Amino acid sequence: MHKFEYAQAETIDEATQLLSDESDALVIAGGTATVVLLNLGLLRPSLVVDIGGVGALHGAGEADGNYHLGALASVRALETSEQIKSRYPILAEAAAQVGSVRVRNAATVGGAIAYGEPQTDVPVALVALGASVEVVSRDGKRRVSLADFFHAPYETDLAPGELVTQVEIPPMGLRAGGCHVKFTVGSIEHKPVANVSTIVRLDAAGVCEDVRIVAGAVGPTPFIAERAAAMLRGAKPSDREIGQAARAASEGAEPIDDLRGSAWYKRRIVKVLVERGLQCAILRAKASM
Repeated sequence: MHKFEYAQAETIDEATQLLSDESDALVIAGGTATVVLLNLGLLRPSLVVDIGGVGALHGAGEADGNYHLGALASVRALETSEQIKSRYPILAEAAAQVGSVRVRNAATVGGAIAYGEPQTDVPVALVALGASVEVVSRDGKRRVSLADFFHAPYETDLAPGELVTQVEIPPMGLRAGGCHVKFTVGSIEHKPVANVSTIVRLDAAGVCEDVRIVAGAVGPTPFIAERAAAMLRGAKPSDREIGQAARAASEGAEPIDDLRGSAWYKRRIVKVLVERGLQCAILRAKASM
């Protein structure tokens, strides 16, 4: 392992100061990915800043009508929180499909976002929910929509010296249902071949007021299937229309050939997952009416 200096931050200000002092400083929280990459020598920072003890990053609660989630909230907490299961069941569902319980206990929401990995579950659900992320540096703070936060595999909107501190999630609204579905090769604990988060909101007559479809692991960033979603807005979708939307989503995805399957195969998986996700989300939306 490459040698580096190690510092534990106790406050957000201390963390951002340490990050601004070293251009190649690295943040560590749960360490589920960072420790592996450090051991392999793929990351070679001069300084590792441990933010696990920053109490301000652990909070969660409602403010201004939105739900605010501290960056150090664990993935396991999303899975088990009664508030999350009640307000955002799709997020609890996505969290439950991440790795093993041991990984979920260590992995953090902020880490999953800042890492920028395409083969992921929680960020895909958060994009579907319309979440945004608060980013802080020594010079101030800013807020970025998660839909715009991911630029490429392992590349995000974070600039040197910046730290993800909070995720803000708007309410799902009335008569809304969501679903997160995932397909893996082998164990469910493995990385997804593809995954899909769908959210459907109905009006009082059962017509789709809004539809969101986001797919992961089939492009360099979470793929927002806007053309597919637009096909269902303003309609009471039949199985035929859902199938057409699913086909449009699969055609818009940009998977690559790799050990998890060919691009053709992954597009087929996307079509199946979108169909299942939409049918599930519609049923859940109707059940809430």
